Amino acid sequence: VNFKGWKLPSSIGRLIHLRLLSLYQAGVFYLPSTMRNLKRLLYLNLNVGMVLQVHVPNVLKEMLELRYLSLPTELELGDLVNLEHLWFFSTQHCSVTDLLRMTKLRSLSVSLSERCTFKTLSSSLRELRNLETLHFLSTSKTIMVDYVGEFDLNFVHLKELELAVRMSKIPDQHQFPPLLEHISLFFCRMEEDPMPILERLLHLKSVKLRYDAFVGRRMVCSKDGFPQLRALEIYKQSELEEWIVEEGS
Repeated sequence: VNFKGWKLPSSIGRLIHLRLLSLYQAGVFYLPSTMRNLKRLLYLNLNVGMVLQVHVPNVLKEMLELRYLSLPTELELGDLVNLEHLWFFSTQHCSVTDLLRMTKLRSLSVSLSERCTFKTLSSSLRELRNLETLHFLSTSKTIMVDYVGEFDLNFVHLKELELAVRMSKIPDQHQFPPLLEHISLFFCRMEEDPMPILERLLHLKSVKLRYDAFVGRRMVCSKDGFPQLRALEIYKQSELEEWIVEEGS
């Protein structure tokens, strides 16, 4: 809904037993200070869509039970040490050092900007040993990812990885999480066939290649590759002309 004056009513603070509050796609710019009364919140979605910034009072640190937070805005997050799920964390608006204390995070979605390199980001993510789901998104055509010597994706518990960033080729096999089960690649514009690397990730159950993840013309799935794969999605690969699947793949 669109709220009058683009303000969430202060009466929201009376809902002291509230566990879930979602303002997804809502017409709201301002949140009231009475939200500090919502001390039992587990889930808070502030992803209001096209609005670039939502004015949030300094109340999040008082929500000690908060586990899931989705945001598109500039916020101080350093005190949210109990968060388990953080979506749309923007390196443009937030400091990556805010992630240092969030050691309980199990899922994280990061929007990249020019002000934060993968090297800087990786130093903040190394302590997040409980991560199971990790998404990287960059809408900028100028950000190119160089994994060599910069970024190690070797998180022991990581099962799901999404990369929507530009890179000339896929990282080497040893740079991926050892138990990775699901990988999605979007807008990568890789020039080298990713299949020779992906098919060696022995625990993969699903692979998604979407929106020019690969801009080469020929893709090969070799014999004995993908031993556990159950789902493969190839969608809108505009340059792809030939796909070879060898017997036994």
